[in-house]
Amino acid sequence: MNFKDLLEKHTLKCIAGGFVLGVAAIGVTNFFLHFSGTKTFCGQCHSMKHEAATFAVSSHREQDCVECHLPHDNFPHYLIEKGRTGMVDMYHEVIRDYPAKIKLSNDARKMVSENCLRCHESTMSYVSTAPGGSQDDCLKCHSRIAHGSNHLEGGIQIE
Repeated sequence: MNFKDLLEKHTLKCIAGGFVLGVAAIGVTNFFLHFSGTKTFCGQCHSMKHEAATFAVSSHREQDCVECHLPHDNFPHYLIEKGRTGMVDMYHEVIRDYPAKIKLSNDARKMVSENCLRCHESTMSYVSTAPGGSQDDCLKCHSRIAHGSNHLEGGIQIE
């Protein structure tokens, strides 16, 4: 029996098997996509130990790292940025050149502020800024909320 005869005889089984494999692949991909943005995953790297420790006692500790550190404007942008930042983080982790205190780049700072505004949109409707001020840089005043001002404190507690 050749391959064509085998395929014709078992067409429904092949389709069902392909469907099951496709669903399993989507499920596994979704699991790893989610898991790779959690505090557990991000805090495993040597260079992120202090950030994970200070975040664990902050008022935002129930959130995942990707809620602040990745864009949420559209899914393709999210995936591209997740891949790019993951590769950069892995590169610096492997060559061990992260500084003792990690600082956000200007682009990352902008992204974090956009995510602050995304989550706190209803609160921001009650906030006014000083004349000439802007609501675009949340970290200008609130930089210590998620990770504290040093590695010994976990940010400002907001109840």
